[in-house]
Amino acid sequence: MEAPKRKAEEVEEGVAKRTKVESSNGSGTSIAAAGPGATIAAPKKLGIDLDKLQKAKLALQKQKELQEKLKKAGITLGKPGAAPRPPAAAGAASAVAAAIAAGVPPAAAAAGIVPASLIAKGVTSVAAAAASIPAAAAGAPAAPAAPAAPKPVTKLPPPLILDEEGREIDPLTGKPVERRPEPQAPGLPSAAAQLQQEQQKAEEAAAKFFDPAIGNRGLRRLDRRPRTSFQFVEEGKLQKQAELGRLRAKFGDDAAKQLAERRRKEAEIAAAGEDANLIPLGTRAEAAPEAPPEEPLPEVEWWDARILADRGSYGNVIDGEPAQLKEEAITNLVQHPVLIEPPAEAPPPPPQPLKLTKRELKKLRTQRRIAREKEKQELIRQGLLEPPKPKVKISNLMRVLGAEATADPTAIEAEVRKQMAERAAAHEDRNLARMLTPAERREKKLKKLIGEEGAETHVALYKVGDLSNGQLRFKVDVNARENHMTGCSLVLADGGPGSFSLVIVEGSTKTLRRYEKLMLRRIDWQAGREEEEEEDAEGKPPKPPNYCKLVWQGVVKEPHFKKFKSETVHSEAAAKALLEKRGVGHYWDLAAAYVEE
Repeated sequence: MEAPKRKAEEVEEGVAKRTKVESSNGSGTSIAAAGPGATIAAPKKLGIDLDKLQKAKLALQKQKELQEKLKKAGITLGKPGAAPRPPAAAGAASAVAAAIAAGVPPAAAAAGIVPASLIAKGVTSVAAAAASIPAAAAGAPAAPAAPAAPKPVTKLPPPLILDEEGREIDPLTGKPVERRPEPQAPGLPSAAAQLQQEQQKAEEAAAKFFDPAIGNRGLRRLDRRPRTSFQFVEEGKLQKQAELGRLRAKFGDDAAKQLAERRRKEAEIAAAGEDANLIPLGTRAEAAPEAPPEEPLPEVEWWDARILADRGSYGNVIDGEPAQLKEEAITNLVQHPVLIEPPAEAPPPPPQPLKLTKRELKKLRTQRRIAREKEKQELIRQGLLEPPKPKVKISNLMRVLGAEATADPTAIEAEVRKQMAERAAAHEDRNLARMLTPAERREKKLKKLIGEEGAETHVALYKVGDLSNGQLRFKVDVNARENHMTGCSLVLADGGPGSFSLVIVEGSTKTLRRYEKLMLRRIDWQAGREEEEEEDAEGKPPKPPNYCKLVWQGVVKEPHFKKFKSETVHSEAAAKALLEKRGVGHYWDLAAAYVEE
């Protein structure tokens, strides 16, 4: 035992001498000043550096934390079943840390030196000192738990990728996969040939036991005539056959086939539950419309003509010469086209209210009144509304006031009558507040007369034979103004045979419907013509009967007339010119081309 002790003392003396020498050079601290058990800075000449040791400890700690996180997540690294092997540096660092925990100074543990106190206990190396304490006390990372058994790997088939033509694409190369039939060994028959041979052998084996004298009972049973039963003729079947025969005899087989085909389609449509009257009768083979002739290209575009010196040509621009421009016509202003509002579409019809009976309406009114009263009581209960005064009348005076009424009956009666007058005045005021003003009453009456005015204007054209009679013209004009319609009536003063008058009215659908009844039903267009014929009977032919026809009725974007007025013209050209000023010259052409069906 003395030899190891002596050896340990010599080692400690050597370490102390080296430390003193380094402290004298300014590279270390005195061991004596540090005292026994203090941490000694590791000299640079030793094999292990403390900075590297600290880095190794941090690496071990991070590795431990990473292993715990992976363990919680159920992820194992490395091959299944094999424990991870720590690196050599991590093993050395863990041994040094364990030796320091056993009582070895850090400098001595890093140099691999064991102090004399531990040598006396029989510990002769740093590894033995590290092994003398448990791994948990030394701060070494615990051995990782055995990883869980790996889950069986499920192999999925490769994805099927097809191109636009439906061919299979190899996912690695991106080229179509060619499926070639497996080569067949020479001398072996194909599957179809084998199947045919087996069927032929089976037929030959069955033919050995077949007696043609007896025959096949199954075939004879099928050839047997079926039993007779009642078969009723469908209604109309014989009539159809007779009609088909007459049609074939008169027009040939083609007409009969067409009739049979048409009846078959009618039966299919009737079976599907559709109306047989909606079957299309076919389309006529009409010649294709001729394409309109193409317009020739202009020599100069209209947007260039205003800035060219020669408005008829571009000059020699094609040859590379500059164009001759009017510089004064070019400014820094930009011309924007006028925006045209699109024609407004009619709004969708509002939802129709639910039709209720009188009993249901009364019940709804009662429920609304009860809900309104409950809300009022709730406001009074919360103090947001002042409670109403008792409604005292002469009839309930004694019942409401009681003893107060007997104290001074005259004053109480006067107060009650005053309250009654106030209530009556408040009632009248509420009625006046609900009453419409004259302007509102006038607007309501006009709305009822005209109806809802939409964004569109409805137009109607009436062609009248003769409108020279003052009574007829008065009725046409006055009714149009009373219905707040715009338009005009054109009357030919000296109309010959074939001449007519035109009445144009613009308004809403409701006013046009009312005016149509006036023009086509109520007005007697033959009134007054007998007296005129008697006066003009001398030497004049009789006038044709008068008439009024609705030529066209439709919708336009905006009205073309500001009010309704009557105009008298002396020729058709003058009437058409008058309409063209309003932008509706085509109305006269439409009336002139109208022919009664």
